[in-house]
Amino acid sequence: MNREEFLEILNTQLQGEIPSTEVSQHLAYYDRFIQQKISQGQTEDQVLEELGDPRLIAKTLIDTEDIPNIQGFRQSFAYSAEESNPAGGDSALEDDEFQSQFQDEETGREDFQKENNQPKRARWLNLSTWRGTLAAIAATLLLCVFLATLIGALLPVIGIALLAGIIISLINRRR
Repeated sequence: MNREEFLEILNTQLQGEIPSTEVSQHLAYYDRFIQQKISQGQTEDQVLEELGDPRLIAKTLIDTEDIPNIQGFRQSFAYSAEESNPAGGDSALEDDEFQSQFQDEETGREDFQKENNQPKRARWLNLSTWRGTLAAIAATLLLCVFLATLIGALLPVIGIALLAGIIISLINRRR
């Protein structure tokens, strides 16, 4: 795999999952990172091997998109001005605009999904995340408790019915 293929796979995996401005930020960062490592003497293959699978990187970026930070806002990957705006210009203004554009957790992803006609996804049901795994474990435990309670409540009734059946069959044999 070469740099272009890496960036294309990353782009394909991120499109439709996070806002396009953030996709552009991530792609610019990884492109700059690869070029910087090559200029420091590493080969393209070494850099790409160091980075790993672009699908895994994309999954990590998507999964960490909704992690709130201390102030209660959605975490955003804000790369430095040099990484996000290699062409120059008023990068501080553009970086501030980028920061404010998707800060609010309530509107950022939902507005993006509305604009792109995407259904709202329940990420906590995704079993590949810790929330999804926790939800599955909790649901399994609740089901086990429910079944144990149900069996515990029905066991005396079944026992009495079974005992009554045995007594009736013994009485019928004596006749």
